[in-house]
Amino acid sequence: MIRKLLSNSLIYGLAPNIPKVAALFILPLLTAHLTEEDYGIAGTIVAYTLALSAFSTLGFSVILQNAFFKQHNSFKELWSHIYGFLQLWMIVFSIIQSVILYFIIPEQAIINRWWIILLTNFNGVILGPAGFIGPLYYQLEQHPIPIAVRSVIGGLLSLAINYITIVTLEMGYMGWYISSFLGTFIVNISYWWTLKYKINIRPNYHFNKELVKNRLKIALPTIPHYYSVFLIQTSSRLVMDWFKIGLATIGTYNIAQQITSYVETGINAVERAAGPPSMQGIQDNKEHESKRFVFLFIYITFSICFLIALWSKEIFNILIKNPQLASAYPYAAILIMALCYRPMYFAASNIYFFYEETKKILKITFFAGIIAFLLNLIFIPLYGLWAAVIINYITFIYQGYSAFFIFNTFKKYSKITYPWLSVLILQMGLTFLAFSLLESPIIYKIVSSSIFLISIICIGFFFFKIRKNENYQRLSK
Repeated sequence: MIRKLLSNSLIYGLAPNIPKVAALFILPLLTAHLTEEDYGIAGTIVAYTLALSAFSTLGFSVILQNAFFKQHNSFKELWSHIYGFLQLWMIVFSIIQSVILYFIIPEQAIINRWWIILLTNFNGVILGPAGFIGPLYYQLEQHPIPIAVRSVIGGLLSLAINYITIVTLEMGYMGWYISSFLGTFIVNISYWWTLKYKINIRPNYHFNKELVKNRLKIALPTIPHYYSVFLIQTSSRLVMDWFKIGLATIGTYNIAQQITSYVETGINAVERAAGPPSMQGIQDNKEHESKRFVFLFIYITFSICFLIALWSKEIFNILIKNPQLASAYPYAAILIMALCYRPMYFAASNIYFFYEETKKILKITFFAGIIAFLLNLIFIPLYGLWAAVIINYITFIYQGYSAFFIFNTFKKYSKITYPWLSVLILQMGLTFLAFSLLESPIIYKIVSSSIFLISIICIGFFFFKIRKNENYQRLSK
């Protein structure tokens, strides 16, 4: 099972990152033709669209996932009803998003207002639900190749158009919108064709209203859960916009989050691969199997985040040719280490979602988002970007670990325990170490990286060795 997790993680992680790795190579060319204002305009608009994105699918992913596992022989019928409902809902959602975009697009981008609105909304209205349901189906079937192929094709197409529009045609921030539209359109239409003609899942516009209404009662409480990610990661940019801190400052923070997003893509890949077998372990009353995946998730995530955070200064200097943007590396180092919360949150959220405790998980996720938003309102006007970075880190710590010591839901349903305090101390220790060595000479970083790699190899050997021990199941309980 671990071999399958690693292979699926590699596919999920490698495929989306082929275009991103290529993008890293041309990033010096792009940043030479982009300004802090370009990043500020895009960052401001993205902040608002992300604020709305949690409402686009109305939280139905948990319903689709549970139907797949609990009603596997008849899940397609339920999926068709939800597909039809979401197709109609996307029309309403796109109208709402268009009105909001009309009023919030920065003054510097007013000339392209209608193009931005059209490019942002077209794919959602026509093919949005297919682009959501298609990859979820393949993920739950544990068939990562179809997702990987689409990710590579769509990503490389977007990258090529990025280069043409930004470097050759000097279109600035508009290049991102054109390339994103075309790349997403190609991917989504391929999922639409596959759902209709190969998988035989089609939107049922005469959906059972009572069925959808009952499922909405479970799905809607998850919207604040997904919305919390926006409140933690992106509300800071909204606050900067409200307090007129400046597009250049927003652009600096945006580039730090962009580099962090590359790391997050790899973490997402591991999570997507680990999700179905972990849920299956809970379904089969073999939660100790799920624990194996969580430990492996911790091992991979902490290793990747620490090494990239440690070398973030050098990475920024190589990839980013705009000196103002390149100075964002200290912010990125902390943002990257904040991602280490994910494995423990993954362990807790699987229990909450499997037992459909969607209202109770809001105490963790949405409360974390509200804390982040309120703290951003208070401290960003006083302390600027560092306030946004530290608040991001603290609230992710709360979201990742609070289920294990504040609330009782996880303890009520889970049959095993996790060493959450040790994992938290390790995350904070590695964060302190990476930031302390950020300005150190390269030779110190080489030595530190070598010691760290030797250590994780030894830990990894012990980890896999103990998996073969007959007493592992007893130790996991």
